[in-house]
Amino acid sequence: MILTRTQVAALIASAGLAASALGQTVKKPNSGLDGTGGMGAGDDSGFSISPPPSEEVKIDPIDSGLIAADPAGGEQQTVFFAVVHVTDAPWLRLKFDLTQLSGDPANDNAARVKLTSVLDGGVQWLTAESIEQWVNTSAYFNGDTVLVELIASPGTGDNRLVITTVTAGLNKFGDRTICGSADDRQLSFDDRQGRHSVGCTSWLINDGNSMFLTAGHCGTSGGNVMSFKVPLSNPNGSLVNPGPEHQYSTDGASVQFHNNGVGDDYGYFGVNVNSNTGLTPYQAYGMRYVLATTLPNVNQTTRITGYGTTSSPVSPTWNQVQKTHTGPFKFKSGSSIGYHVDTTGGNSGSPVFDETQQKAVGVHTHGGCGSSSSSYNNGTGINNSGLIAALANPLGICKTGKGVAGGDLFVSGDAANNFGTASRTTGAFAKLGDVPGVTQGMAWDWNRNLFYIIDNTKKLYTMTTGGSRMLVGTVTGTGSTLNCLAFDPVSRTLFAVAASGGQLFKIDRDTLVASAIGSPSGGNLGGLDYDTTTGTLYGISDVTIGGTRLVSINTTTGAQTAIGTLGAGITDCNALAYCSAGDELFTINSSNEQLLKVSKSTGVATVVGSTAGLFGASFGMAGANIKACPADFDGSGFSDIEDFSAFVLMFESGLIDGDVDGSGFVDLEDYQTFMEAFELGC
Repeated sequence: MILTRTQVAALIASAGLAASALGQTVKKPNSGLDGTGGMGAGDDSGFSISPPPSEEVKIDPIDSGLIAADPAGGEQQTVFFAVVHVTDAPWLRLKFDLTQLSGDPANDNAARVKLTSVLDGGVQWLTAESIEQWVNTSAYFNGDTVLVELIASPGTGDNRLVITTVTAGLNKFGDRTICGSADDRQLSFDDRQGRHSVGCTSWLINDGNSMFLTAGHCGTSGGNVMSFKVPLSNPNGSLVNPGPEHQYSTDGASVQFHNNGVGDDYGYFGVNVNSNTGLTPYQAYGMRYVLATTLPNVNQTTRITGYGTTSSPVSPTWNQVQKTHTGPFKFKSGSSIGYHVDTTGGNSGSPVFDETQQKAVGVHTHGGCGSSSSSYNNGTGINNSGLIAALANPLGICKTGKGVAGGDLFVSGDAANNFGTASRTTGAFAKLGDVPGVTQGMAWDWNRNLFYIIDNTKKLYTMTTGGSRMLVGTVTGTGSTLNCLAFDPVSRTLFAVAASGGQLFKIDRDTLVASAIGSPSGGNLGGLDYDTTTGTLYGISDVTIGGTRLVSINTTTGAQTAIGTLGAGITDCNALAYCSAGDELFTINSSNEQLLKVSKSTGVATVVGSTAGLFGASFGMAGANIKACPADFDGSGFSDIEDFSAFVLMFESGLIDGDVDGSGFVDLEDYQTFMEAFELGC
């Protein structure tokens, strides 16, 4: 069944609803759970962990069946709609038994799932890629009703969605464990730490990709959720969740931990970018802890900030929201540390912060504090040898970009939004900087010695080879996502492609208006680059039949000519780069993270080596090729008065090509830079 937007709006408006053919209404059964979780509520002798009290609820199965968009129904149709409702639940988290979403997740015609909280309107968008990152679950939604929409476009194939189980919150919370007779913690709003869905606190650190530390006994695994900007809880203490744009799913492959008691209890892990914003937590909030190298002296002031539970007389609305407290550092022996600072269940994993050094010195893990001023809670010091080894040998998303930088082949947009180099001899990817969102394409301009990078919102950036980034603006002229870029340095033309239909565009770099070239040529172009040796525009297309293939593209008509397939098993290559130094094309096979060298004449690919990175549906590549003659402004092959005239015209007009030093401005420095090159000649 295909619903119109009017019908969907009517259903949303009636969402206090009874069960219908589109919805599920389930009465939540009474539960004897006390909300303490399997590892204890965090008394003075145990772990400070308090998982959000919840239960698994079976619902009448939601099954869309195989369903495709109506060819006559227009783009982006809601092809299936359902309602999940668990009476009186303070929050819900959906579990997907089966998802089949058609189309390439990088393209704007790919099928998506839209989930909406009826209570507060919080929305999460999920693609085939992000559902896998969320381990077939959703974000946490406030309230007892979630609307489910399956959205698809014509011509992409069948889709299916099956849901039979939901995790529902309970209106209970745990006990406290504090130092002295009163809970002295105060509300805080520090985006360096988030609420971990297992009932702990985790915090951002200054490792290579700004990922997380927590307690090992928290049992971090793939599909856990890190939440930031956490609101106050309900008056009965049940949790309220932030919007899905502030929730991040854990990468299970990144988790390293020890759970061997006080002094040897730590966890190190990473998260995927947010499925709505495309940002990492550090990119979204700009804050992280710096790790110390030495432990504090006794009696130095220590701060613990985290998401502990509360009990009377503290307001239940403070339950498992962020609170902070300071007190003296009391004890250190090996990597065991102690501090007279209030903590409760839910604080496990919190940073132990030395106010004197202004650095994090450990991970809070255990209780122990009592009424005596000499008592203390316990943690694991940053000097723990296992933790040091884990940080030096990251896994999963914590590891991507850890190679040695160098060379002329550049990549933008791994799973952690990094920008860096890929070795043309080993394949290893090395981080130099980052990009603020999902990279869709990348191109090199040898006239200005910088890259152009476009993201999934059509924001265009420039990037130097050293990783210095500048926002140019947002490209207009098309509603389509532009999935790849290429630059012809002679005609000074910036090309782009909307992969969903194979439409070639050129982008005016002064106005940022994209204009279509010819008609859509089909295929599924994910990569594009310009061969400066032969003047050929190449593309790489992932097609269902025959596998990924290399194509050449006519820059006047947009027509594609197939050159050849890359080889058996190569089906997911989402970028292309030309390096003039070796007259070679390169791509990355996202299915196994290998760097491939592609023959310009046959399309056949050979393996260079593993990138040791993580590359998904969207990233960009380009070679930083050297211009043979910097003074050859008009691309004639030699330096003469025509070059001077061409430069002066651009300079006096203030057009972007007058910016020969890549500063982003046309000014006197550009004139001086050009004149120095012109006087040297070719």
